[in-house]
Amino acid sequence: MILLGRPGSWIISLFHRWNYTAKSDEVATVLPDGCRDILVVSQAGVESETVHFTQWDTCPRAVKICAGTSIAGYRLRPGIMVADSDLMIDISDLSKLDQLIDGAVCQDHESLEIIDALGRPDETIESLARQNGVSSRTLQRHFKNLSIPAPGFWRLLGRARRAARAMPVRVPLSEIALEYGYSDQAHMTREFVRWFGLTPARLRQSPAVLNELSQPGLGNWSDEIGLTHVVVQSVSD
Repeated sequence: MILLGRPGSWIISLFHRWNYTAKSDEVATVLPDGCRDILVVSQAGVESETVHFTQWDTCPRAVKICAGTSIAGYRLRPGIMVADSDLMIDISDLSKLDQLIDGAVCQDHESLEIIDALGRPDETIESLARQNGVSSRTLQRHFKNLSIPAPGFWRLLGRARRAARAMPVRVPLSEIALEYGYSDQAHMTREFVRWFGLTPARLRQSPAVLNELSQPGLGNWSDEIGLTHVVVQSVSD
């Protein structure tokens, strides 16, 4: 697994590995997390494994998973790119997949730093562009040239995911909304419904969803956190 060094002594992995097996037929709701995944899928009754590449989700999505399906996933750090054409995978020998991903990932250190910062309440696209000595339009073009979502995507999703992690704290929702840069509670509610399909009040009462949002992704990527019961992005993409 590639490790990215940062000033100080921070070491941040470029992907997390995870596994999941469906014990029965199920429909899983996948929430946007700012990550792409590489999925190695084994299905009951099917001899060979298949490999799938997911895209960045922009809203909740339902995925059907058949009983007996096993998935080995490689969740890429937010902002990391892997060109599908650059990752030539021999499904007859997946033992070296870690090394293949290591060799195929594309990273732009400046963009990774900006993506990490965009979801913070005290940062805006304009302020981060100024800090990097460019205009907002130039920053937009830079992200487009890298074939990653625009800064606004990372800004809105990062803020929503950070605010969602505060839901278990028993303080008024209006205070959480202001703390995370929303104009008011209604504004936060609209964004939560957009990204998670739930109002903040409903999310507070949904421990399974809160657990999913606590998994590594935009706003909380960390080597310290392991992926546990994380359901796939898609097995049909």
